[in-house]
Amino acid sequence: MRGHAMRAPTLTALVLAGPRSGGDPLANAFDVPHKALLPVAGRPMGEWVVEALRASSGVDRVLMAADWRSLGDVALMTPEKVVPVAAQATIGATIEAVLDAVPPPLLITTVDNPLLTPSIVAEFLAKVPAEVDGAVAVARREVVRQAYPQAKRAYMRFRRARVTGCNLFLLANTPARAAVRVWTRMDAARTDPAAMIGALGIGSRLWWSLGLLTVDGAARRLSRRIGARLAVVEMSAPEAALDVDWPEDLTLAESILSGRSAPA
Repeated sequence: MRGHAMRAPTLTALVLAGPRSGGDPLANAFDVPHKALLPVAGRPMGEWVVEALRASSGVDRVLMAADWRSLGDVALMTPEKVVPVAAQATIGATIEAVLDAVPPPLLITTVDNPLLTPSIVAEFLAKVPAEVDGAVAVARREVVRQAYPQAKRAYMRFRRARVTGCNLFLLANTPARAAVRVWTRMDAARTDPAAMIGALGIGSRLWWSLGLLTVDGAARRLSRRIGARLAVVEMSAPEAALDVDWPEDLTLAESILSGRSAPA
């Protein structure tokens, strides 16, 4: 997790907004055709994400991968704001299809990340070591709980740290493409920490089960496994870890967003 300041490239940003099997419970609960359209503090959730990326230094264009038939003709998806791309059957297949047409660097986030800000993007990119091919953002449990003890998050236990993902990834160079297939397997096992670690290899799972695997050690093991240099970036902003999957997540996000817009 150490390292400093990758070069400042011109980035393409990709927002993952593809459907999950069985539909999205929040979209269903609010009777909207797509999670991107879920009202959050008076705006569609996807609009918060797109605007944060468009305001981020170095982001040249924003792509959104979705089932566009369910989104329809809505203002936040106008061509001057976002380039539409088709979501594939899995996250990995979607990213692979984008990389077939768009060379790295590719910054990736998700449509249920409405608390994303240009400063969060800037912190992530500034902390990515210049020599790596790819990076993933995480936040420590104590960082999130100190600011938002009510936040419902799943944490992965590592030696000396418990962390949660921030739905923020960078594929800086072509070799990082090899990590996409592992990402697909880990996402499929996202409710089972042992299975997620198992996607890194049997040795990693053994070390993790013994409580010996560090976050950086997991990154090094995966790097050797796929032949790409990967890094894990710890975020200082707790909001980076707060996506919106459940009604209580929505309540918290709306509270934070309302506080941002309140007069001083």
